[in-house]
Amino acid sequence: MTALVPIEAGQYVLTYVDHFYPGDGDMAGALEYLVHGGSGWDCIRKAEDQFEVMQVERVMAKTYLAQGGRRCRNLVVAAASTSGEMLALRDKLFAIGFAADRAIAEEKARLIADFAVKTRMDALAKVHEALPHIFGRRG
Repeated sequence: MTALVPIEAGQYVLTYVDHFYPGDGDMAGALEYLVHGGSGWDCIRKAEDQFEVMQVERVMAKTYLAQGGRRCRNLVVAAASTSGEMLALRDKLFAIGFAADRAIAEEKARLIADFAVKTRMDALAKVHEALPHIFGRRG
């Protein structure tokens, strides 16, 4: 299990939204999922869906109070003195996986482009062959 991020009252924390924390108590392992867009969750499309930035009101051993609610400290990714720092980190971390996904998709498309064209042309020929009364007979 990863050690808890040190936090103090008055600081801002970057924390996972509870139900989108992909780990089992290991923050390092959970953060490694960021190599995938939305940490692999298809329903996550915005950074604020996965991460929250909150100002800490009180710190206890395993929890903290923020915006009127008790939160688990094991979901905290980082802490800073300003919300702007945490928002910038949130957006940076969130963008990493989507950039990787985009680069992979572009490279896959480039690598199979010729194969895709040939396969579609073969499929079109089969459609024409199956419906000669519409497309005419080929000889």
